[in-house]
Amino acid sequence: ALLKVCDDRHSELIPCLDRNLIYQTRLKLDLSLMEHYERHCPQPERRYNCLIPPPPGYKVPIKWPRSRDEVWQVNIPHTHLAHEKSDQNWMVVNGDKIVFPGGGTHFHYGADKYIAHLANMLNFKNNILNNEGNIRTVFDVGCGVASFGGYLLSSDIIAMSLAPNDVHQNQIQFALERGIPAYLGVLGTKRLPYPSRSFEFAHCSRCRIDWLQRDGILLLELDRLLRPGGYFAYSSPEAYAQDEEDLRIWKEMSALVERMCWKIAAKRNQTVIWVKPLTNDCYMKREPGTRPPLCRSDDNPDAVWGVPMEACITPYSERE
Repeated sequence: ALLKVCDDRHSELIPCLDRNLIYQTRLKLDLSLMEHYERHCPQPERRYNCLIPPPPGYKVPIKWPRSRDEVWQVNIPHTHLAHEKSDQNWMVVNGDKIVFPGGGTHFHYGADKYIAHLANMLNFKNNILNNEGNIRTVFDVGCGVASFGGYLLSSDIIAMSLAPNDVHQNQIQFALERGIPAYLGVLGTKRLPYPSRSFEFAHCSRCRIDWLQRDGILLLELDRLLRPGGYFAYSSPEAYAQDEEDLRIWKEMSALVERMCWKIAAKRNQTVIWVKPLTNDCYMKREPGTRPPLCRSDDNPDAVWGVPMEACITPYSERE
């Protein structure tokens, strides 16, 4: 039988990320842990057996590479975000298009200059973050409209950009319409859907994540995803501001990453870049009882689907 088309109300429905379903089924979720932004799939009787229609007036998307810089406004009916973020150079409504100048909350002068700045901090040749082929995969947390990931493609780097379907009305739609790899998700209670050591570089620019919560569990999830010698670039007020609260967070975060055996590879202006150890040596030299502990030997760091995060360090196996 042919599937019918859902009515226009559902043109933005995302089946397992449906906020209305959460309200209707009264799921008891912990909002402080971001559980409401994680996947919760409907029971069979609540599933929509219909095809999601495109928004009215939908046009065939602009092709890459032009799409990195402009998309059809009618394909993403969320122009209020463009108005809200226009001062940060994220995007601008221009006639029937939305234009992306390449800015972001933290990089008003463009993602390309910011990326070159990160490479320069690490003394990479010609200020290219690819580092002669050593950095190929990047994980961008809280990515906005994914300009960081979009501009990395010209450096032969593929970034996976992550953001929740939050008050900013699904910024991931903009990323995907632009042709930039991205998905809806959140660092909450479940492991992200990638095996361990999937990325050489992680990035958070003003991503508004409390990295200290629950014994550093979210930072430890990033640690699981990073390869030996992988980097985490953190551009945030805690890395540079001098007020009491930011200094407190910086002090606690520095102590946490030190216990995780991360070292500062570079720190300049508003950004710090940490590097993960290449071997287990540092883990083995820690004082007994140091937190976070190493994960249990029977923990499979590559099991991810629906697996709860744990506040532990994934050591390298004997074979590595």
